[in-house]
Amino acid sequence: MNTHLKLVSDNPGSVSSARLDGRALHQLADVLTEEVRAGRFELAHFLAALQKLSPFGIAVIATWMTRAGLSEAEILNVVL
Repeated sequence: MNTHLKLVSDNPGSVSSARLDGRALHQLADVLTEEVRAGRFELAHFLAALQKLSPFGIAVIATWMTRAGLSEAEILNVVL
């Protein structure tokens, strides 16, 4: 058996995108929070998906949304 290992960076399925900084993540969380409060879950989910957030980015967004008073279920509807 001959195995060929590849680095994750060589993964053809991975898509690199610009990373948001802390301020931009906070602003995104504020926008998503307002969309959820207005009842526009689909738009909030679309905006979050458009950013192609890393797991760390999702955690930051979820933290800010929790601090804004959203429930866990509301946040999961947006980020998953």
